[in-house]
Amino acid sequence: MQTLYVAFKGNGNSSNKIVRNLNGDKLFLTNSYDGLKKDIDDISGTYDLVYMFGLDKRLKGNVRIECAAQRGDKCLYSDMDINSIAKKLNQSGIAANIGNIPTQSLCNEAYWYMLRKYNCHAVFFHVPSIKYITERFIERVQKSFG
Repeated sequence: MQTLYVAFKGNGNSSNKIVRNLNGDKLFLTNSYDGLKKDIDDISGTYDLVYMFGLDKRLKGNVRIECAAQRGDKCLYSDMDINSIAKKLNQSGIAANIGNIPTQSLCNEAYWYMLRKYNCHAVFFHVPSIKYITERFIERVQKSFG
């Protein structure tokens, strides 16, 4: 099974810190709307699963799994087993919540394009900023996906 791990560029970005140490194919998105669309359009690989990570400064020590992304009046939903993924994270010691209200953000935009490109075989995880995660937190997240 081919899996792609996606985060945003920047060494100070917590999503980047989590993904760069995972084993497997990785993509680091440009931190702009036009740039990330081009990055996603340029993916040439065929992937069964896409795990995406982005930061949410309001989170502190937990992860929010997004069910959907919205662009204009069109909403796309992940076909992944979100509850099973949340359970796996919780069992690893990472508190995981499920979000079901898309926001107008760079993360939402990236998720929408990825859901569209890979026929909804993608899931997006919001993680805290670096100041609210520890090395142990990162290791637990990586263990859940690595």
